Amino acid sequence: MMNKRIKEGIKKYHKPNVKIKFCLGTTALVLGCLMLLIIATFTQIKINFNIPSDSLSTYLKFEYIPQIPVVLFISALLGEFWGLITILLYIILGLTPMFPIFALGGGLSYIFQYNFGYIFGYIFGVILSSKTFKNNNSVLNMFLAVLYGVLAIHAIGIVYMSIIAILRHDGANFISNLIYYQSLSKILYDIVFSFIAVISAKCIRKILWVFIG
Repeated sequence: MMNKRIKEGIKKYHKPNVKIKFCLGTTALVLGCLMLLIIATFTQIKINFNIPSDSLSTYLKFEYIPQIPVVLFISALLGEFWGLITILLYIILGLTPMFPIFALGGGLSYIFQYNFGYIFGYIFGVILSSKTFKNNNSVLNMFLAVLYGVLAIHAIGIVYMSIIAILRHDGANFISNLIYYQSLSKILYDIVFSFIAVISAKCIRKILWVFIG
């Protein structure tokens, strides 16, 4: 009986457009991914580079918050529908004053924060990446899904951030520095780490959906 279930699960996994049904296991995964995203919001990965030169060693220190890779991980693991449910739960909870789960707190007033556009962009990142994932599970297709998802999140984040900055009458230098710090200096890291996260999610999904798919 178990062997038959496993074989059916493997067949369902390899169908490109299979819909994930609602069950206790799916609910647990959604809640688990929601917690993972909250944890990622307050996690800083320290990246250090020591670049030797002829006369002086250059030391670069960079702190990276892995929210976007986790969003793409959720998209690859749960698919479009359940991935969106997870992201919407995160946004709704964060806009509720009792759950300050965003980086700088929470509540409805958070929509006026510079970085809220990136959070809003998670929705479109999940949609674009999930639709790309549906085609096939090739390495190239996974890379394209990551690329589309990351670029969508950053594009929406930059536009939203620029609008808030203009409404606050911030100068051009301030806006350009903000764009560099929030996007340009991080987008390559987001692509690399998101690609690793997506590959991991696909491997995990292949195992999990045998039992709950």
